[in-house]
Formats: sequence, structure tokens, C-alpha cells
Amino acid sequence: MHLVMADQGGNNNIVMREYRKGNWTVNETLVLIEAKKMDDERRMKKSGDHGEGRSKPTELRWKWVEDYCWRKGCLRSQNQCNDKWDNLMRDYKKVREYQRRMAENSNNEGPSYWEIEKNERKEKNLPSNMLRQIYERLEEVVEKKGVQNRVVVVASPGGSAPNPANIPYAVTNVYDDALIKCWHSFSGKGSDSDTSEYSDSPAKRRRRSTGGNGEGTSATASANNSNEVGTAISKSASIIAEAIQASDEREERRHRDLVNLHERRLKIEESKTEINKNGIEGLVDAINNLANSILALASHKNQSSAPK
Repeated sequence: MHLVMADQGGNNNIVMREYRKGNWTVNETLVLIEAKKMDDERRMKKSGDHGEGRSKPTELRWKWVEDYCWRKGCLRSQNQCNDKWDNLMRDYKKVREYQRRMAENSNNEGPSYWEIEKNERKEKNLPSNMLRQIYERLEEVVEKKGVQNRVVVVASPGGSAPNPANIPYAVTNVYDDALIKCWHSFSGKGSDSDTSEYSDSPAKRRRRSTGGNGEGTSATASANNSNEVGTAISKSASIIAEAIQASDEREERRHRDLVNLHERRLKIEESKTEINKNGIEGLVDAINNLANSILALASHKNQSSAPK
């Protein structure tokens, strides 16, 4: 077992944690999924309230997950939790993609993942032991997170642009321009608005061609503009959600790289310690052999000089 020092709740109380090793049990896996779900909800709430939820380093987030797991009896380290979650997501995505392909199959000839044997799963490059209970819990977390990451731009009664303080920090930091353009299109303040003297939008061309008096044409143009704005907002929200997810994945990859680097350093230190230990042991053996040889030589000399 590996012993580490852990700070509980930011206090000065230092305790020893003895982490459990070996395969994860089903109950431990469920606790980890619950912890990740709670962490996502906590971060999204902070992100919405103060814009701070996504600025916290990945290491601290996984430390929170570790503490949650410990409170629930899952005695695993933050690195173990991070690695296990990566493996769960990899297996989940493979099963989800397979299930989607089977659902899109018009002939419905392909069996469900849960209906095929383990050896066939391996042949299809699928995880061999994904439990349905685990998959459904992961699906709840992943799908809920995907919905939370969508950004909806709502017009204010006065027609002013949305307050950036109400938009998550990571979103405004990456997609300010996209949001501003969507808002301008939505509020009619963009380059295609009627206030522009040189605007050449389709709606304005239609009004010019009809002299501005065609109510039916105007209504159709308004409906088309609304549909275009809705589509643009939907696409922008999807792009933003994908960018946020990609940012999280990059942070987790960086964390894994740091952990691997730390582990390699520990192994190098252990190797140096082992080499030094072996060198000291060899030196002690050599000294002992030399001492034995001197004693034997002295004993032989004493015997030779003894009177006969």
C-alpha cells in the first residue's frame, strides 16, 4: 500500500491516507461516477454564478473527487480516479457509438452490445466487461453535462446585449466574437440591419423590390430571418460546447502527463536509491571478506611461529 500526506478541508490537520490498489469494484466505480457528477454540477454552478468554476486547476478538481470518494468509502487517490475515469469514458464512447450504429441500421440485424458474448465484443474492438448499470450511470452524467454546456442567448426586454458577467468565463474567453455576431443578428444591430445605409441583405432587397409595401413578403422575410438566427445560435452553442469539452480534455491530458512525469521521476529516484543500496552492501561484503582474510592470515602466522 502507498502512504501519502493529505490535507483535509484546507486545514492544517495532516493525516495519512493508505490507498487501496487492485481492480475497481462495481460499488467503487459507481461512487466515482457519482463524485464526477457532483463535481460537474458544482463547477457549472460556480461558473454560472461567479465565472470561477472552470478556472480551478485540474489537479484541485480531482483532489475534490478523491475527497468525495473517501467520504463514501472508496479509498482511491486522485490519480487513480483520473485514470479510471479516462478508461470509463473510453469504453463508454465505444459502446455508445456501437449502439448508435445498431439503432441507425434500418434492417435491425445487428445485436445490441448487451446481447453479444465477450469474445465477440473483443473481435469488434469493444470493451468486454462494460456493465449495463455502469453504462447507464455514465450516460446520465455525460448527457447532462452536454446539456449544461449549451449556451442560450436570451434577448433582454430593453433590446440591449446580454451581460458578459452572466456568460461562463470559458465561453466568453473563447467565443466572444461568435456570441456578439449572433446577438447583433438577433437584435438587428449587425451589418445586415435596416439601420445600415449600405446594407444589402436579402430582406432589404426584397423590400426594395416591392417598394416596402408588401406585408406578406415582409412577414416571410421576418420568418426567414428568425429561422436563420435560430440556426446560427444553435450552431454557435454546439461549437462552444465542443470547445469547452476539448478544453477539459486537454487539461486532463496535461494532468496525466504531469502525473506520468512525476512517476518516472520517482522510479528514477528509486533506481538511484537501489543502486546506492547495492553499492553499500557490496562495499560492506568486501570489507567483511577483507577482515576475514586478515584474521585468517594472522591465525596462520601465529600457528607457524608457535614453538614445536
